[in-house]
Amino acid sequence: MIALSEASIKKGVGIMFSSQYHCSDESTFNNVHWWYDWHQSPDLMHRYNRCPTTVRSGYVPMVNGKQFERGINISANSQYLLGFNEPDHHEQSNLKVPQASVMWKEVEKHAAGKTLVSPAVTDINWLEQFLQHCHNCRVDHVAFHIYNCNAHRIMTKLKQLWDRLHKPIWLTEFACPHTTSPNEQLRLMREILPLLESAPFVFRYAWFTSRWVFHNHTFVDGSTSLMKENSAELSALGHYYNNFM
Repeated sequence: MIALSEASIKKGVGIMFSSQYHCSDESTFNNVHWWYDWHQSPDLMHRYNRCPTTVRSGYVPMVNGKQFERGINISANSQYLLGFNEPDHHEQSNLKVPQASVMWKEVEKHAAGKTLVSPAVTDINWLEQFLQHCHNCRVDHVAFHIYNCNAHRIMTKLKQLWDRLHKPIWLTEFACPHTTSPNEQLRLMREILPLLESAPFVFRYAWFTSRWVFHNHTFVDGSTSLMKENSAELSALGHYYNNFM
């Protein structure tokens, strides 16, 4: 198993399984402490690309709300478990609060001894309703996604989340939307990373994303990518993120 980085324990990265994925993508981020891939295990991604079986340390599994009926099979090695991805969005997990609450009881069965992180949402109200509706449910930390180009607005939103729920926060997706400019992404990154590091209520964070191959007319453009297109190398943005702290 590849050793953990000495980087800030907060800093992570979402490794995107795309047509451009390289087996070296995880290890290229050699100064990032943790990573995830929106799945329970990287095994499928690695088998599909015929990668070595070695898994970089720091992997955090996520329970897939879309494929929940296929069962939960997560690594016993992980200290943490992430909940469903964006149940408040139709194109993602798309779960009503009562439905998610029933499913959560099953998630809890597989989270013994692990820190259990809430479903990752963009809507504080959905998450608050979930915590109120899911009686006697265990939710140790909460996960949130914010796409905004203003670092201070992001931090204000995270502070509101903390003030309402009083649980450590994982910002598992963030980037600047509605732009094709890598310089805009870098500007946000330069401003936000020191704030995330210094905020006591932010437990972990992960930029979106290692690879994003979509360009123009999308909510989030390929300018967010931390790796060069069709390459195993980090982009300029990726170098800044990897080398930060």
